[in-house]
Amino acid sequence: MNGLGLSHRLRAQIADELECAREEIERLGAILCSDPALVERHVSALQALDMLGQQQLALAAILRADDPQAAIGDTPLERLRVRLESALELDCGS
Repeated sequence: MNGLGLSHRLRAQIADELECAREEIERLGAILCSDPALVERHVSALQALDMLGQQQLALAAILRADDPQAAIGDTPLERLRVRLESALELDCGS
């Protein structure tokens, strides 16, 4: 077990699942972006799909890290990092 209370194997599998889901989101985004009129009308929604994919990659990296708490601090997505750090602080305060 580790700092997240999950086995290494389970963390790796969850990370793999997140990456597979991210690949599906990326494929969907590519299909939708092939229609210029759709892109023009829904650029914010397409950007949100991209952000979901980025979050999934960041979470997968945290799950794979030897030190998940340190990996949270290295997360490039500020809003995700802040939410996760807040959750850590709440856990430590309990």
